[in-house]
Amino acid sequence: MPDAEPPTSATSNQEKPARTRRRTGTYAAADERRRRIVEAAMGHFAERGYLNASMQKIAADVGISYAGLLHHFGNKRELLRTVLEVRELQAVELFYSRLDLDRPDLVQLFGLISEHTRFNVTQPGLMQMYTLLSAEATAEDHPAHTYFAERYARIRALVGQAVELGIAGGKVRADTDGDTVAREILAVADGFQIQWGLSNGAWDMAGAHHEYLDRLCRRLTVDGTGLLG
Repeated sequence: MPDAEPPTSATSNQEKPARTRRRTGTYAAADERRRRIVEAAMGHFAERGYLNASMQKIAADVGISYAGLLHHFGNKRELLRTVLEVRELQAVELFYSRLDLDRPDLVQLFGLISEHTRFNVTQPGLMQMYTLLSAEATAEDHPAHTYFAERYARIRALVGQAVELGIAGGKVRADTDGDTVAREILAVADGFQIQWGLSNGAWDMAGAHHEYLDRLCRRLTVDGTGLLG
């Protein structure tokens, strides 16, 4: 019997997709593992807070080693930033997807912000984590600095746009400065979260925040429209 023919170029090409499929499968598995790590971390941060959450325990919940977790997230802060980003995406889907982002209505926006606050209160560990990281992130070299700076800028732009549209439509007082309103809302929200944490959750922050947004809405709207009626 003659020796077998050497592989042709066609045979070699058939082998390449198999290797590509294996790599694709590996990447898909890695993405799934990252998703499971983020979900586990979200639970740990919500239950124990940022400081008390253990990377080793998060890894154990996912069924991987601590070294395996560090392969996907180099440190605790990197994992925390990802949790914050995922949490923000979830908030958009749960609440702000109902808002017309091209033509945001001020009263509806304030109502959704109030709903969002009530949801946050059900996740005290994440609120504690968020408050801590936002304070740390004021330093320009902090890994979460860009995230928070961009997030605050987006909120200011959204509130400012809602105010401008409200003024143009005759619903919001003409002397209202959108950026000032947005910065006030952010300052109150952050300050309320700190006071809520210091009260160990005993203070009704969600109720107080809703009443604040209602008063602000009544003050800004031409006809005194608020959130309570």
